[in-house]
Amino acid sequence: MTALIETELFQFLRAQVVQRSRAPAERVTPDAKLSDLGMQSIDAVLLCGEIEDRFEVEIDPSEIFEHETVGDFAQSVLGRLAA
Repeated sequence: MTALIETELFQFLRAQVVQRSRAPAERVTPDAKLSDLGMQSIDAVLLCGEIEDRFEVEIDPSEIFEHETVGDFAQSVLGRLAA
């Protein structure tokens, strides 16, 4: 996976988390805990739909909460993209 795709994915996830959780962008870092950002179940469903549309990879919304941080979740999505 290229660094460009990693950067694009993280920037996309960051923008989506900011939009959904209303957390300030500077708080949405790779090591930010999703639970601390105020992500709700409905936010996870909507975020997964956006990921599927943009990157053509299916993600179960419950998977978001299986990852503690934004970076961990991004790595999971990258793994699916590489498969």
